Amino acid sequence: MPTHHTTPPTHPEKAATAAQPPTFTRIHGRVAAHGAALLAVAVGVQDRPALADSSGDARTAAEPHLYIPTASPPYRPEAHKEGLFHEKITRDAAKSIDGWTQLFNSAVDARANAEKHGATLDGTATADWSANWRGGANTAGSSFRHLFNFNITLELDKLIGWEGGTVFMNFQNQNGEDGSADVGDFQAYSNIDADGRTEVAELWFEQFLADGGVRIKAGKVDANAEYAYVDNGGEFINSSMGFSPTFFVLPTYPDPAMSINIAIDVTDSVYVKFGLFDGALQEGVETGTRGPKTFFGSPGDWFVIGEAGVLWGDGGRELAGRLGVGAWGHTGTFDRFDGGTENGTAGYYVVIDQTLWREKPDIEDDEQGVGVFFQYGYADPHVSEAQHHVGAGVVCVGAFPGRDADVFGFGASYVRFTDKTGAGFTDDAETAIEAFYKAQLLPWVSVKPDIQYIANPGGVDLKDAVVGTVRVEVAF
Repeated sequence: MPTHHTTPPTHPEKAATAAQPPTFTRIHGRVAAHGAALLAVAVGVQDRPALADSSGDARTAAEPHLYIPTASPPYRPEAHKEGLFHEKITRDAAKSIDGWTQLFNSAVDARANAEKHGATLDGTATADWSANWRGGANTAGSSFRHLFNFNITLELDKLIGWEGGTVFMNFQNQNGEDGSADVGDFQAYSNIDADGRTEVAELWFEQFLADGGVRIKAGKVDANAEYAYVDNGGEFINSSMGFSPTFFVLPTYPDPAMSINIAIDVTDSVYVKFGLFDGALQEGVETGTRGPKTFFGSPGDWFVIGEAGVLWGDGGRELAGRLGVGAWGHTGTFDRFDGGTENGTAGYYVVIDQTLWREKPDIEDDEQGVGVFFQYGYADPHVSEAQHHVGAGVVCVGAFPGRDADVFGFGASYVRFTDKTGAGFTDDAETAIEAFYKAQLLPWVSVKPDIQYIANPGGVDLKDAVVGTVRVEVAF
């Protein structure tokens, strides 16, 4: 049975990195923000930038100083007794440490210099270890999977003076065992599960016009970064927390697709978006591993989507929120469960994000608080296995004193299967309930224990499953 996936939490538009908990501030006019990178090789390393100390004052990064003798005494066997041998080992180690320190400082300089010139680089590594403890299809053994993301953003105004233009590229490598094979769930309890890929997942050009009120994005795009996302669902592991499984033809991980997208800010609080995507995935073409060929040629199918939304609150004392309503359609040919075919299909969705409380509303960058999300999706039951979907959840950032960046989340996702003869379901629905705690061990390393209870996995007479997962995320 096909499984449902969502965009992993490393995507530039929507996902929090290991160093950044979910954002409870205003979602309006989001622009990708990434770490800087080694592209300084192309633009040249210049003066070392000023850094900020804990008080916020600027300071100049100082070179580390280790005393290294210009020469070492010759080794003699009796030197063991005299302590000279240990002294030599210490000096050699100091040389090695100094070399690595200088290399690290050079990399930091290069990254900062590259960012100053408009070339930024970001990377994340995510690894899941999971075990199905009860029910499902199989409780023997465990599963391990990983996802590596490496992306580059070029701000063209800084690079070549092209105002409002951005180029983005994301490289992905995924491998490992599919944990849903043991559980048998429909909704895919791990959102990094895939079939093993090494691909340029995204490559697009974005242009802001009309003083930022109009945005055009063209190229290979992950549709879930633009449409039907719920920001407060970004830290959950279950796929359906990211977008509705009624989107069974959505061009998203691991198969983004070539597209043209237009977003318009009608007012400061009202927006509309439209997208035209390559729909070749419906014909069995893996768009994630391909370029624009099928966008312009055979099979010639299209995925079309539009969303209108309203934003409110300033992210401070006025608690921020968003309501998005969208519809989508696909022009391809679909097999009906009754044995016939159908030319084209369509569906619609509703998404809501809302901040309920902020601990420090007067501090813009402080993320501590509580937020919730809700989503609903519908698809044609003659061709879609999931007819209705309802999902909701709550996240809390900084729930415990001294753990300001830790995140706790609890949510549920309910899928109502089609009742059409031929679909093969014996149960009416599948429900996934998830709870997690993300511990931010370092600014760039987090560990997330996660537990999920899955009722009626796959809708095919399997016993309710209990799945445990430990996710480790590293940002670099």
